[in-house]
Amino acid sequence: MTCLDAVFLNVSKSTGEQLKYTRLSRGHSYQTNHKAFDLLVKARLLHKIPSCDPSGLPLGASANSKKFKACMLDIGLLQRLCQVPVDIEIANENLLSIYRGKLAEQFVAQELIAWHSSDLYYWARDAKSSNAEVDYLSVQKGRIYPVEVKAGPAGKLRSLHLMLQHYPNCPGGLVLYSGPHKKLPEQKLTFMPLYATSAIGDKHQFRITQGGSAASKKRRAK
Repeated sequence: MTCLDAVFLNVSKSTGEQLKYTRLSRGHSYQTNHKAFDLLVKARLLHKIPSCDPSGLPLGASANSKKFKACMLDIGLLQRLCQVPVDIEIANENLLSIYRGKLAEQFVAQELIAWHSSDLYYWARDAKSSNAEVDYLSVQKGRIYPVEVKAGPAGKLRSLHLMLQHYPNCPGGLVLYSGPHKKLPEQKLTFMPLYATSAIGDKHQFRITQGGSAASKKRRAK
């Protein structure tokens, strides 16, 4: 197996997990793995998700390129590479329970990138005996919202509560899960079904380049 193939396969198996170049292909060097990963990102088969400091906008200003995870271009690629049995998927109504929740995390990342921003970030804190991580960060009307993908209706959500405690600029947390929409104001949490991912952030602002559309050119000519 080539380094490119090995990196592509191992990233698919590690969706939602923090990555290290040295572990992407055991048989190749750090530099070779790094180049292979960057090539897959440039080809848009992979999307790099850096960690950042959510204390202010833009999130990219504090992005840490050395601490990152990744998602695939499409959930179908993840299913194929990881050989997730189709019959199991069809029989299971809960996406979060399939393949340790990785399909759900891939789905959410894919939706956030498609609907809201080509740049996606997450939050991670490395502290002695107190590591914490929030799956994704979403921006809505200039406010930063931590986003967690959870298998249960509540779960521990320790990292989410910790982030809200340390960053008062974040008005609340969003939990994507398999249940209905509900709010827990006392905990500053909003629970939303997975299919509502497209509704949790600002939509893409599409801009017409190179002089504008044909209709706008005609109006200017008049």
